[in-house]
This record gives sequence, structure tokens and C-alpha cells, in this order.
Amino acid sequence: MRTTLLFLALLLLPATVSAAPRREAPWKPGSVLHRTSKKHGHPYSLYVPSSYSPRVSWPVVISSHGRGGTGKGEIGQWTGLAREFGFIVACPDMCTATVNRPPVSKLPPAVEDEEVILSILDEIGEHFRTNPRAVMITGFSGGGNPSYWTGLRHPDRFTHICTRGGNFAPQEIPRDPKVLEAGRKRLSIYIYYGDHDHPLILGTSGKPGQARLAYEALRKAGYEHVKIEKIPGMKHQSRPRLAAEWFAAYLKANRKRFLAGDQADALFRKIEAELGKHRVSTAVRDLRKLEKLEAKAGLAPRAKAKLADLNREAIAKIGEARKARAAGDDKEALKILARVARDYRGLPAAGEAKDLAKEWKE
Repeated sequence: MRTTLLFLALLLLPATVSAAPRREAPWKPGSVLHRTSKKHGHPYSLYVPSSYSPRVSWPVVISSHGRGGTGKGEIGQWTGLAREFGFIVACPDMCTATVNRPPVSKLPPAVEDEEVILSILDEIGEHFRTNPRAVMITGFSGGGNPSYWTGLRHPDRFTHICTRGGNFAPQEIPRDPKVLEAGRKRLSIYIYYGDHDHPLILGTSGKPGQARLAYEALRKAGYEHVKIEKIPGMKHQSRPRLAAEWFAAYLKANRKRFLAGDQADALFRKIEAELGKHRVSTAVRDLRKLEKLEAKAGLAPRAKAKLADLNREAIAKIGEARKARAAGDDKEALKILARVARDYRGLPAAGEAKDLAKEWKE
């Protein structure tokens, strides 16, 4: 059943920093576009449903073909799903999943693929309003390798990893403790394969295949949200609908949080504009609003960090006032304190400046 209208409503979904696109897309939504990545020049195919509107932010899917496939071949499996569930999809040619495709750069194939995928995400974000709280990377068969490698290394860019009878190698789990910690909590991972899958994926002679090895390695590494499923009657097949439905269920379940995220993103952009115009007191007031919104909706706490930065900035100005007073210029010192108390009103440093001015006047 087509659910386009339902998912147009869900596209009020969105994301952590779902900024408006920086410039209009040079193509119209509704048809498949074949492009070349800005990084390393890999061909990729892109589809944006005709129902796209920049008034809301859109989920994104990056899907990698299996060994011997191409992005052009992969995109054909995804256009109907993108229309039905309401997401943007891009399918690149991958070194690690293409027969006899050498890297363009001198980088290892996995690293080149990683850079290509990130550059494609960046380009999509330049032209379309995307939802960074809803970005899935998925791959069939050999496409599991770039999915694990890139997705696990960038939990700041991806929320979901799904492999469909996908290959896995232990080195695809990152070693950086900060990346691991971020990914353990943020990433949702779905591994599915068939009960008649390829022996490498399924396993032989009582030995676990790469699907089970991936699951066990990820759980051992501390990833909290990992699901594995063996599909009855399924051979070594792509079955992208299962991945799309899993991702769509997440979108539907988190609709309210994403709506709050859109509001938070708009307010954050307003705050940045205020700070750019040196309207600090207004920005502080809006940051307090943002802080409450983030706490209520369980969003990433950007306001707290920004308020701390501004407070440090105000403390530095109080330091300038102290230096002015030490140099005998009490008038300048009090001027600085007055500006701090006025411009940074609502922050602890503003109260400190006010108290200090009162003390120095006595």
C-alpha cells in the first residue's frame, strides 16, 4: 500500500542541524539523476521524490550495491521505496564492492569510499533540506563493507546502519574511543540475511558466518542497539524493502521528537544570527528557551555549550575591566562592567559584573 501522504506528515520529522539548503538544486525532484562525487569522482545516482518540499527536512538513505554492481543498478531498487516512505536516496559506485575498480586516490579503498560517501551527503545537504537525525547507510553483500566502515566511523553523520546479507571484517569497527562511545549510544544497527544465504554470510560446518560475526563483534564492542534476523526462505538477496520499513518505523516512532528538533534548529539558527549581529542579550534569552526545549524533547544539548562559551567570553571581559582598574582607569573599568552586565544579562558572569561594579563604586 502506498503511504506517501502519511509520510509527508512524517516529514515534519527532522534533525539535529537541519539547516535550509545553501542554494537551490540544479535539478528538479522526481527523476533519477546520475552525478559524479566531488571527492574522487565516483559515479552515483540520486533520487529525490517529487513530493519534496524545503519547508520540512527529509531523511536520507545511502545504499551501496553488492560486488559487481553499480550505483545505477542499485538506485532502481530504491526509487519506489523513497516515494512510498518519503526519503532522499543516493547510490554510489564503491571501490570495496566493485569488481576491478581501483581507487582513484592513493588511499586504501575503504577510506576512499568513506570520503566519497561523506562528500555525497554534503552535496545533498547543499541543495536539499535534510534531516541529520535520520540518515541510514545500507549495503547488500559486498556493500556491507563500506556501510560498516563509514557508518561506524561517523555516528555524527549517521543514525542507522543496515546490512542485507552484508560482508563484515573486524577492522571495520573503529578503535577511536570517542567515536566508539558516540556510536554505541546513537547508532541503530540491523543485520539481516537469508536462511539460504551465501556460505560466507550464513556460515558453514557449525562456524558462524559474517552476519553472526558482525553481530557478536558489535555487541562485544558495546553497541547498544544491534538487531540480527535470519529471514526464512531468503537466498543471497538484497531485499531493500526490509531495510526501508525498519528505517520508516523509526521515523514514525520519533515524529514528535523530530518536530521539536525542527523547532530547536530554527531557534538555533536565529541565535546564531543574533550573535552575528552582536545581540548577545537577545541570544542569551533565546538560548534559555532552547535549553528548555532540548531538555523536554531529549535533544542534543547545544544551548548549554553555547551558554558556557558566552559566559567564558563575559568572564574574559571582566578580566579586561580588572586590568583597566589596575592601570588606574576606573572609568573604563566600570564601562566594561556595565556592558557585561547589560549584554550578558541572564548569565552568571553578568551578575558578577554587576556586583563588582557596585563594590568598586563604594
